[in-house]
Amino acid sequence: MSSAPAGYVAVARLSALDPAIPHGVELADGRRLCLVRDGDAVYAVDDQCTHRDFALSGGDVVGPCVLECPWHGARFDVRTGAPVGGPGLDPLGTHAVHVDGDLLLVGPRLTDGPPT
Repeated sequence: MSSAPAGYVAVARLSALDPAIPHGVELADGRRLCLVRDGDAVYAVDDQCTHRDFALSGGDVVGPCVLECPWHGARFDVRTGAPVGGPGLDPLGTHAVHVDGDLLLVGPRLTDGPPT
């Protein structure tokens, strides 16, 4: 039985996430999120670059907790959604993540980025 709070949905298995590769998931309502693993921590951000709406899950993890868009190289801190390298100047929306054994569950938005 899951110990996750209400409002969380299962999206992936922790064992399936490679720390060097962003992982895109689609929620039942059609929203796409990008999961990034850093050791035992997992972060969930909107899977949409704030510069040109490109899927960040096609990008690269270029440093601890730094996700780079494959289109123009915008970089974001996945812990906060903050841009750390242009051309993306607006933050990403971040989402709560709960790990229950090997199961990853995503909850409500923690910080706002552009509307998804």
